[in-house]
This record gives sequence, structure tokens and C-alpha cells, in this order.
Amino acid sequence: MKMLLAVSTAVAAGVLAVPATANATAKLPVCRASFTGHPENSSPPWATDTFTRTTKFHKNDDGTYKVHITDRGHFTTIPGTKSDSGDTIANKVTGVFTGSGDYTVTSATGPTCVTGESYTATHDARTSDWPKHYFGDSATTTGIDPWSWLYRTCREYMVEDSVKGTVGHIAGKPCKAKPTPTPTDSTPEPSPSDSTPAPSDTTTTPPTSAPAPTPVKSDLPVTG
Repeated sequence: MKMLLAVSTAVAAGVLAVPATANATAKLPVCRASFTGHPENSSPPWATDTFTRTTKFHKNDDGTYKVHITDRGHFTTIPGTKSDSGDTIANKVTGVFTGSGDYTVTSATGPTCVTGESYTATHDARTSDWPKHYFGDSATTTGIDPWSWLYRTCREYMVEDSVKGTVGHIAGKPCKAKPTPTPTDSTPEPSPSDSTPAPSDTTTTPPTSAPAPTPVKSDLPVTG
């Protein structure tokens, strides 16, 4: 915070006028760093992480800085190692993770972001004192507290928390395979119309015509 003192002189009256001081608060930056193939903080590391870390700053009334980090990305387990839950990793699986934490930093200078900040497969960027490199060399930090990270795969999850400890398990269980559809008889069911009997091929014999009447003899006797 910078203190600006405005001083004006009233020449005609010979009076020195000092108005109230004005406070100007500079907007603090939001810094982002990318990590590729970053080894988990264990020996040996049980996974490699690829993620983005966002760092935000807030100046406290006592002159210190509150620093908040947020991580979002994915991880890939390393078979044969042990995760932070104490489980031996059985398979190489990939999952997602998120995490966050707070620091208190004491520094005579404000934070400055690093342009294009990125790290690949290195332990150099330590989370424990992460925000110090955004400040001057004389900056000090209390360390990260509180903090919490959540790891999740298709079948497992694990939470690491500064208050609750480690909850859940990551052991590299593979995803369940999708069931293969069972083949079915493709013969279609007969429709109701198919059950109607087909017309007979027999030919109907037309009715026989009646026999002609027998002629009557005309020589019968006549009475009168």
C-alpha cells in the first residue's frame, strides 16, 4: 500500500495546507504455473502429476500476505511403489486430482508473477514454501496450512488433509471392463399375419346345369 501525501501552499494567505492522506491499493496479481510429469512428493514418488497451479494473494491489515494456491490436473500411478495411503500400486492407472492450501508470507515487497512459468519432471518447485519465489529474497513464510488434496480414479479415491489426515486408498485398481453383449438368435419372430393359411390351389368346379325338361306329348284327349 502506498501512502500519497498531497501538499498545497496557499501563497496569498501564507498558510501551508495539508489535506488528509489518500490510500491507494495496488491490485495484486493472479499467478499461474504449469507442471508436466511432476513427481509426487514422496520417496520414491508413487505417481507423476500434470496440472495447473493458480496462486492468489491478499494483503492483510498487519502488512503480511495471505497466499492461496489451487491445483487441478491428472495423475498416473507408478506400479510397484507405495501411495500415501500405504498401498502398493498394482497397475498403471490415470485419475484426476484437485488440491488447495494457504500460506502467510511476510515480505517488504509485493508479489510478481513469473511469465510463462512451467516445470517438467522436477522436484525443484516445492509446495512447502511455494509462494516465496514470487516475493523478494527476504520473504519468509509460515508454510502451507491448512491444505487438502483429493485423488480419484475410476475405482478408488484418497484424500490427504492437514486436519483429517489420509482417508481412502489408491492401490492402482484397474477400471472394470464393460460387459460384452451376449449374441442372440437373429431369426425374427413370425408376425400375426404370417399365421394366416395360404389360399388353396384347388380349382372350384362350377355347378352342373339342370337337365332339359322332357317334352310332353300333344295327343292327349280333349274334353269339352
